[in-house]
Amino acid sequence: MLLANVPFIPELFLAYQQELNQSKSGFFRSGIIAQNAAISAEFAKGGRTISIPHFSDLSGSSEILSDVTGLSATNLGGNTQVGVRNLRGRAWQSSDLAAELAGDDPMQAIAIRTGEYWVRDTQTVLISILKGLFGPVAGGGALASTHLTGGGSGVINGETMIDAIAKLGDSGQDLSAVAMDSTTYYALIKKDLIVPGGSPVGASQIDTRISAERAEFGTYLGRPVVVDDGLAPSGDLIGGGTGGADVHTVYLFAPGAMLYSEIAPKTPVETDRDILKGIEVLVNRKEYLLHPVGLSWTGTAAGNSPTNAEFETVGNWSNVFVDPRNIKMTALRGIL
Repeated sequence: MLLANVPFIPELFLAYQQELNQSKSGFFRSGIIAQNAAISAEFAKGGRTISIPHFSDLSGSSEILSDVTGLSATNLGGNTQVGVRNLRGRAWQSSDLAAELAGDDPMQAIAIRTGEYWVRDTQTVLISILKGLFGPVAGGGALASTHLTGGGSGVINGETMIDAIAKLGDSGQDLSAVAMDSTTYYALIKKDLIVPGGSPVGASQIDTRISAERAEFGTYLGRPVVVDDGLAPSGDLIGGGTGGADVHTVYLFAPGAMLYSEIAPKTPVETDRDILKGIEVLVNRKEYLLHPVGLSWTGTAAGNSPTNAEFETVGNWSNVFVDPRNIKMTALRGIL
């Protein structure tokens, strides 16, 4: 396989690209997104959706042992979450990749260039899912009443950040990573709530439960902060606060709050050439699952898989877990 007369090896390209997705995405490296071997095996079976069974926590009081009265057996409760398959693809002309093709290792250079694109695209999908779960200022998301605090009249500060952690009660300590847009990030640095990345003071505050890397992460109470401007206010969050201020959202996550699984499509990567126009094309396809633990996709995609707009639709998600503390994410909304 050739691209601009350069030998193109799909297997090597995909290996480079997959490594980049894991190393460059703040959501992966912070531990927010995790992979599960059992779910990956189920995902590989096919179908537009995937069933993810789970057992509920055991409850009730223990009983006194007796040689007269036997123990009472209770049923193991459980339910099934439904995840949805993402089918995504992108094509690039060789002219878009001209600089990479001219390098010493064009395969790795192209994988880096396209891999960075997929990192951004996957994070955009994740953010769309979060919008669907927590809904707009007007409310309506599956987690709006149980896992969201603040609103258009509130302020993001030290007290309200703690309120967001407290939404999970005694499980709040599990929330080990934070995500926000850059405007919020720098505002909270000014309020001395975030220790900037690289600060010698912050070096001892990193929460090593989920990430050993911290060079570029700021930290909030030891929690690494992922900064992504895809989380900036949109929709009715723009100008929806007191005095027409924008309403910003801060998300807190436990490790593995989002599940990820990826399989190779039938033809994950290929090249083609239009001999009349002299244009060569690289086509890259992705097939993956990105799922919030404790919830189910209940929508019906218009196409083969949901669009970002469909992920953002609040009516396409439902809560499955009985105990809200087992859904390991919360959100805080407010003005700065």
